[in-house]
Amino acid sequence: MTNHTEPLLPVNSQYTLGYGMRLDKGTAPELAHPHVSVTLPDGSKGNMTLHVINGTPDEIKARLLESVDAFFEINADL
Repeated sequence: MTNHTEPLLPVNSQYTLGYGMRLDKGTAPELAHPHVSVTLPDGSKGNMTLHVINGTPDEIKARLLESVDAFFEINADL
């Protein structure tokens, strides 16, 4: 009989992050959060909120990184 004394490793769930970016000259209203339809990897349909950030490229990058960090903090229980 084999005796297993090694702890079992937890199984991590796998996710898919849907992501897209576009940089346009000019400004758009930052309060507008339009939704677009997406087809999910399993073939079902869903919606994704588009976020708008205005500023210089460096300002946009900084705010985008803050937004990504906030997204994962909000979804920390996944």
